[in-house]
Amino acid sequence: MPVLRSVLLALLSLQLLACAKVQDTLFETGLKAERALSALNRHELDVAGHHWVYLDSETADVPVLLMLHGFAVDKDNWLRFARHFKDYRVIAPDLPGHGESSYNPQLTYDFAAQAGWLAEFVDALRLTQPVHVLGNSMGGGIALLYSAAHPQQVASITLIDAAGVYPPQLSEFQQIIDNGGRNPLVVENMDDYDALRNFAMVQQPFLPWPAPDVLARRAMARNTINTDIFADIHAVAEAARHNDDNLRLLEQIQQPVLILWGEQDRVLDVSSVGVFEQHLAHSQSHIFANVGHAPMLEVPDDSAEVVRTFLQELPPQQQLLQPSQTAQNGE
Repeated sequence: MPVLRSVLLALLSLQLLACAKVQDTLFETGLKAERALSALNRHELDVAGHHWVYLDSETADVPVLLMLHGFAVDKDNWLRFARHFKDYRVIAPDLPGHGESSYNPQLTYDFAAQAGWLAEFVDALRLTQPVHVLGNSMGGGIALLYSAAHPQQVASITLIDAAGVYPPQLSEFQQIIDNGGRNPLVVENMDDYDALRNFAMVQQPFLPWPAPDVLARRAMARNTINTDIFADIHAVAEAARHNDDNLRLLEQIQQPVLILWGEQDRVLDVSSVGVFEQHLAHSQSHIFANVGHAPMLEVPDDSAEVVRTFLQELPPQQQLLQPSQTAQNGE
């Protein structure tokens, strides 16, 4: 019986492995189709001590949108949002330690380090004009630091449920972390992935099979990396809680800023908006009802429309190369 049990377990393991490989193949096929719909191509680049993988529409002679994802996700979070900007050049990297880009456990992945690496990445692209930077969550915090350090390279900033301030009203996520609870953004098993999606988003985007299974397995495989990176960025959040260095940095930023937020965000509370508005000299905001932490995923059409309007209403010196007014909504 012990021998038979071992044989059955081995056969089951082989079956699961084969199933996972089939799922991975189907997922990659679907992902390539999604990227094609958004006119985005995959590229690789070695710079700043990291191997970067990024998406780039490679559109010539148009304004550039640099899209920065949040913690524990990747460049493909922008796909359905980005297809509304086919008259812009869209660049969406996997930030170091995320997605397909490299991770070095000897490095610290706080916002300042990531903003520095991002500056070298942007320089390596040899862009001929300042960029419009969009950042969600962690990506928003990085966008702010990058913009403050390199103001001549940034035409505008869009913050989407962004890190960077300590809100007057603690979010559910912040209360969990403060009380020593388990981090709901780090996935340890398949159930955790479903719980994460429910926690982060109110209107979950449709994911065809086998995408949820593949994404859950990939998140589980990155458990240790994500735990370490979170420790680095959480230290920044704690510092912001006890001093106002981050607020003084916001006051240095002179670029036009659009602040987008989901009213039901459980990760970073919507009361953050008022703090950003108070300390950013040239800001406007839009709050989406019945939306959580990721408007660009939950309501990609609506959030893209707000961003397009913001970009098109910028003063000429911020607009730079103005896209065709007839090429609306990715048409």
